[in-house]
Amino acid sequence: MLTEYEKFRFLDKANKNTFFAEVNWEPENELINKCQLFKFTFPDGKVSFVERKHLLEMLFACGRPEDQRNMIPQTLETIHHYKTTLGITANRDIHKGEAINFPIDLSIPCSALRQDVIDKLPKEYKRGVGNGKLPLIEP
Repeated sequence: MLTEYEKFRFLDKANKNTFFAEVNWEPENELINKCQLFKFTFPDGKVSFVERKHLLEMLFACGRPEDQRNMIPQTLETIHHYKTTLGITANRDIHKGEAINFPIDLSIPCSALRQDVIDKLPKEYKRGVGNGKLPLIEP
């Protein structure tokens, strides 16, 4: 990302209406810095200001599928599937005290399991020295 002043010249296909775009033109202005706002100057002297997010949205909408794929941050993550049954005890409209069970499927990122579950294990299990009650887990 540009952090210094930069001026771009956009060429008209017919070579009649070349215009300019500027970024970071006021270094002391926090609202303009880091290419947050673009200043377009047209041949007739008119000036327009456009937010970066609007330009990116337009470019994304006009892009080919591979261009759009490149614009979307992507991460690959291993998922742990966990199946359980959710039990609810009803108080109305069903016999009072009757249990209703719903099977549910949860998809949990393995990194979340490692962070939340493994960090709660006693230190001796994290090191891989167990007493047989829990599986040995290497961090």
